[in-house]
Amino acid sequence: MFSFSDETKAKLKNRVVWSRLLGWVLLCYATGLYGGVVTAPAIPEWYAGLTKPFFSPPNWLFAPVWTTLYALIAIAIWVAIEFDRSGANKGQKLRLQLLFVFQMLLNGLWSLSFFGLKSPLLALGILGILLLTGLVTLRIFAIRRPLAAWLFLPYLLWLGFAGLLNAAIVSLN
Repeated sequence: MFSFSDETKAKLKNRVVWSRLLGWVLLCYATGLYGGVVTAPAIPEWYAGLTKPFFSPPNWLFAPVWTTLYALIAIAIWVAIEFDRSGANKGQKLRLQLLFVFQMLLNGLWSLSFFGLKSPLLALGILGILLLTGLVTLRIFAIRRPLAAWLFLPYLLWLGFAGLLNAAIVSLN
């Protein structure tokens, strides 16, 4: 029977790990791409016509911020799963991955509700759920691998800022 050497097995394992990182990156950027497609048509007229709070950042800032955040959170989930120090079993790792995918779904739903449906109030509700799932994810990341939590924290902080901005837009309009 054919068998791989230990060195070959280690090389194959590293390829699997790197391919998983690529998968997480693709998921995050696919979410961002969807958000951009839903958002772009609403910016020139609908969003431009909204009354925004004094702390609203310029429109050009959102794309680089989200690009950076998606990279960080993709690396965070990868680190939390691949380099887990907590001894989590396969079922626990699967639940964390599903929670993360759920967050990306919520992220896309926020874009759809705020810009696509032009419903800041619905978007605020979705953002509340997204913040709660983000806090749970941060806690799990901190247990699994603190580096993952640190990589995820900017995303969670941005979601908090987005919540304030979204709430202010609901209030002002």
